[in-house]
Amino acid sequence: MNKDKFYEKQELLRVIFMPINNRLKSEVGSSLVEVKEGEWLYVTFITGSGAIRIRCSTKRFMITEFSVNLSSMTIDFILLRFALFLRRNEIQIISVVVRRETRILQDFLEDSYKESIFESYGEESYVELKVADYIDRFYKKYRNGSF
Repeated sequence: MNKDKFYEKQELLRVIFMPINNRLKSEVGSSLVEVKEGEWLYVTFITGSGAIRIRCSTKRFMITEFSVNLSSMTIDFILLRFALFLRRNEIQIISVVVRRETRILQDFLEDSYKESIFESYGEESYVELKVADYIDRFYKKYRNGSF
């Protein structure tokens, strides 16, 4: 991870990944979280009906698979956990790789947060979610405490 680590693996597990894993378990019945370290931090949530895969470094956060059908509230729960962590670490964008395996999340973002996303192109195409804008819109959406 560029020799700079912005995380402690156990802290990330406790604060970010285990709450997501528990939410997945309550919605889809089973979930396992796997964390691998290397040049990137790779995190996979494996369920009986699909997976969520992310990879992140000190400068970039990417969702490379989101193939689990979830309620919009659970998707928001997951994105909010990621966004709050990223904001604290000054990463401004959640990148979603445009591919079949992320179609569920792409559709959710286009339907629910169209004003907070933009597309970028390079070796791969991405739907980019602006972290600060997402957090603001999330709290406006759930201001009545329905979350």
